[in-house]
Amino acid sequence: MPAYNRADTVGATVTALRTVHDVLDVIVVDDGSADHTAAAAAAAGARVVEFARNRGKGAAVAAGVVASGAPEAYLLIDADVGDSASLAGELLEPVAQGQADMAVAVLGPPSRPSGFGFVKAFAAHVVRAQTGLTLAEPLSGQRAVRGSLLRSVELAGRFGLEIGLTLDAAARGATISEIEVAFSHMPSGRDVRGISHRARIGRDVYRAVVSRIGGPRTLVHMVASLGSRVRVRGRRLRAVRLPSLRHAASRLPLARWRRRASRLSAGLPKRLRSLRGPRRRQPSDES
Repeated sequence: MPAYNRADTVGATVTALRTVHDVLDVIVVDDGSADHTAAAAAAAGARVVEFARNRGKGAAVAAGVVASGAPEAYLLIDADVGDSASLAGELLEPVAQGQADMAVAVLGPPSRPSGFGFVKAFAAHVVRAQTGLTLAEPLSGQRAVRGSLLRSVELAGRFGLEIGLTLDAAARGATISEIEVAFSHMPSGRDVRGISHRARIGRDVYRAVVSRIGGPRTLVHMVASLGSRVRVRGRRLRAVRLPSLRHAASRLPLARWRRRASRLSAGLPKRLRSLRGPRRRQPSDES
């Protein structure tokens, strides 16, 4: 369980996990927290690994794997799940019975409005394009993983952990399934802090994907996933016709000023002639 400044929930999460049948050990990696996360986890009965500074979720899980020995399976659980961590047995069951190498939890709807879905759409598009899997929650942090599989991959850094683990597992031919589990969670909101948090997630997810499939292909997936999220008058943007682009360009202020300048320049010689006044008649021989 990676934990960063989660003294408020880590104790309840550890206590709930210890009630799950087949869970033999609970390891909490305190990722350089500034509060009493480590103390709260230890008081609840967890083994605690402490980082002196924040190193990110991926490094925290990697340290937990090293400290675990060689179990048959791992449960990756976020520290904010709280009492609902007692449902983790539902997630562990497919792996324990050999039905899946990795089971990913599909959580219920968030209790408050969260993100806009761009990073999630990007991750889902990458997974679908690279592996053929259609995942509802490609970035879910609640997972059960076969022990030998998790120990065989190099975990991606920070919030790139989940997308990297999914791509690496699929590349090894692992069976991946999604399970609906009613874990509670605390999604970030749409305030400045929440947007900043999701921006960091997006950065880490992008880096993890680039390290696995390369920059050009990653950019292609990013553009395609963004296009799938853009809506024009309630309809998904599928194609843009050139006439519509010309029409939109003609309505820009710059285009209007250009048309005005063109009309003014066309009528300028006539205006200049009118300003000179009538031409004088040259005296003739008769006068």
